[in-house]
Amino acid sequence: MTTCAVSRENAAVLVDRRRAGAYTVLTVQAPEIVSGARPGQFVSIGVQAQHTLLRRPFAIAGVDAAAGTLQVVIAVVGHGSRWLADQPAAAALDVVGPLGRGFVLPSVATRCVLAGGGYGTAPLGWLGQQLLVAGHQVELLSGAASAGALYPVSRVMAAAGVAIETTEDGSRGRTGLVTDVLEARLAQPSPAVVYACGPMPMLAAVAEIARRHDVACQVAVEEHMGCAVGVCMTCVVPTHGGYLRACVDGPVLDAQRVDWGVGGSPSFRTASPSTLQGAP
Repeated sequence: MTTCAVSRENAAVLVDRRRAGAYTVLTVQAPEIVSGARPGQFVSIGVQAQHTLLRRPFAIAGVDAAAGTLQVVIAVVGHGSRWLADQPAAAALDVVGPLGRGFVLPSVATRCVLAGGGYGTAPLGWLGQQLLVAGHQVELLSGAASAGALYPVSRVMAAAGVAIETTEDGSRGRTGLVTDVLEARLAQPSPAVVYACGPMPMLAAVAEIARRHDVACQVAVEEHMGCAVGVCMTCVVPTHGGYLRACVDGPVLDAQRVDWGVGGSPSFRTASPSTLQGAP
């Protein structure tokens, strides 16, 4: 995997804010970040909300290279995300990026199955568009507990190939889990590669399904990132070869490299600096 240099220019401008289902999509003008961004990478945004000290990491949901803008999707869960979602147009934002390692595209034409959970589907739409441009076949699977928690599948992705939505309560699309559909798609005989983004339990299930079908799988892990540059070590992920920091060694990782632990989620333990691969 490759990583891009971090932009040192923090000044960015909020140019648009809109709703996408239960989520808020911010369009931010930050041309220096956009020029080096890849699907799977993220940005770190400073917030000024009460009781909020740390910056907030957000996956890059898409870019417009000509306009120099990028998009992030916000699920309001606390003071920081609420403050950011309420910022008015033309507001100046403190944004650092692109950060982390992104998805790696196949070197030859491949059937690519993208599995997203909740607003984890957002960055997969951008990935899917790049895969289509590169000549790959794309199948987008999007799941959530209910219709209200689904991230809307873009028209581009829906028209380009297979696009399937699932909800656990049956309120939209197919009833069940997105991993149920993934199992069925991977049972088809043509070779495939899986890309996934969503909650960690979902990623653990995706990794197991891909392993059973002997399919390569890349996952964008979700972890709490305190500094987002590999110093604080709050986002460590256990792997079969030691610990990795999600912010600099990921967030995109080989699914089979992660030690998903017992019960379908990584067994996060206290890590010392000596156990971290690539730690300074």
